[in-house]
Amino acid sequence: MMLTTARQDIERRFAAARLAAAEPCDDTGQTELAMLDAVGSVMTLEREATLFYEGDAAGHYYKVVTGAVRSCRLLSDGRRHVGDFFLPGDLIGFHSLDTHGFTAEAVSNSTLVRYERRNVEALMTRSPRVGKCLLNRMCSELSEARSRMMMLGRMTAQERIANFLLRMADRNGHDDPDSIALPMTRTDFGDYLGLTTETVCRTLAQLKSAGVIAAPSPHQVRLLQRAALASIADGA
Repeated sequence: MMLTTARQDIERRFAAARLAAAEPCDDTGQTELAMLDAVGSVMTLEREATLFYEGDAAGHYYKVVTGAVRSCRLLSDGRRHVGDFFLPGDLIGFHSLDTHGFTAEAVSNSTLVRYERRNVEALMTRSPRVGKCLLNRMCSELSEARSRMMMLGRMTAQERIANFLLRMADRNGHDDPDSIALPMTRTDFGDYLGLTTETVCRTLAQLKSAGVIAAPSPHQVRLLQRAALASIADGA
């Protein structure tokens, strides 16, 4: 029922986006983003459902509107590696060539916009500003990916979790910047950060005991001492 209501709300917003796309371009970039939304369609995904599998043909691109999606791959020894978490506003699949290089799964009940690849490519041909906007987004995401590689290779467990919490705080778009919604499980944490579930739970408990964070629920964390958490993330 909640997904149905969310979908109806999103569809109303996208009807407005299609009208906005017909207006003359401005200098803010909002018209170009509305043009992208105007070629998309709304879809819903239940928790733990698969959006696409590694190796599937990349015929569509996606944007998360509500909920969260994770990218993951199975390693040769059977372990799972979570590559990233896609939150509202994040684009999925724009890096793909002919096939997807990872599997995408819903972390929670989610609403997405699905774009046919050929429609997006046609739009970029008509409006190079849309293509530039998408290119800038992809370059930013690649820069973040390099930072995550350094995090996994150089940082301790506590430093990794501190960095992750600060990154989520910057991404969640909440009115309260110190309140973080965490739809993922502790196992997702570990598979993303290269840690065991036990290490994730123990480290979070240590940060709670030190008064750096609070955890009102399993899917919510509140930063009590942001400066101290940043100091931990920097290895101080």
